[in-house]
Amino acid sequence: MTKLAVIEKVQKKGRHYLVRLLHGSEFLISAKYLDQYGLTSGMKIEPDLLDDIKHRSDLQRAEDYLVYLLSRRAYSSGHLMAKMFEKGYDKETITQIIDKFEEKGLIDDVVFAREFAESILRNKPAGRSYVIGCLKQKHISHELAKSIVDELFAGVDEFELALRLLRGRWSYFSKFELETARRKAYNYLSRRSIDYRAAKQAFEKMLSEDE
Repeated sequence: MTKLAVIEKVQKKGRHYLVRLLHGSEFLISAKYLDQYGLTSGMKIEPDLLDDIKHRSDLQRAEDYLVYLLSRRAYSSGHLMAKMFEKGYDKETITQIIDKFEEKGLIDDVVFAREFAESILRNKPAGRSYVIGCLKQKHISHELAKSIVDELFAGVDEFELALRLLRGRWSYFSKFELETARRKAYNYLSRRSIDYRAAKQAFEKMLSEDE
């Protein structure tokens, strides 16, 4: 004979409810499924039904959490997966919800990667490898990051990027003696993944404008 699970206690926890079973285990459930199944203290439930309730509730809570995250800002699918793992959702639940949102067009790694890379170039220019690195930090695959950067950097003159960066900080660099200013400027541009040739050309250009 199948042993029934017995609910010991139901209590509100944040936006959800914590259901504690008599044998000691517990799980979170959304208000929707708490009401739908009429879960109350002392109630006895078939194990199969309990598993189904848990699964349905996990999917609902995962979806609610994803909606909450996306209402604040855009994310890549990989970043969302990482945040959901941190919240304790299992891989099957995460994959199912992410797939659902991707099918609806609510998650799109290509769009996210392109817009994020464009914002970097628009706000503070950088070289190719810097932008690729930033995208990978957002859980974008190397292949997609490289593809997006190849697209955005087509026809981009790295000398012009270096020049924009130096102009933004020239008042700082120009306070130093020439070789110190050169070293600091080159180091700064190197951290933004600007190659040596472009950095040298941009620095010499700024010097000539100062004369």
